[in-house]
Amino acid sequence: MLSCKETVLILSSSQELTFRQKLELRAHLFMCKHCSAYSNQLKALANQLKKSYQELTKTEPERVHELESKVLENLKRSNIG
Repeated sequence: MLSCKETVLILSSSQELTFRQKLELRAHLFMCKHCSAYSNQLKALANQLKKSYQELTKTEPERVHELESKVLENLKRSNIG
């Protein structure tokens, strides 16, 4: 059975687990409330970071149209002059 230290290392890494490692991890998380809570906190944190990133990188269509208009306007000015 995995120790808490080993479980935290596995949860914190992005390594691919073997079938046996997955079973051992699930068994440990089932029996250890502390590691289970840690796992849930990591998942919640990852989900919140993804959500925040999506909100920061989201561009509204009105803003895109406004920027396109400015670019076209600047191109027209530079070609005339």
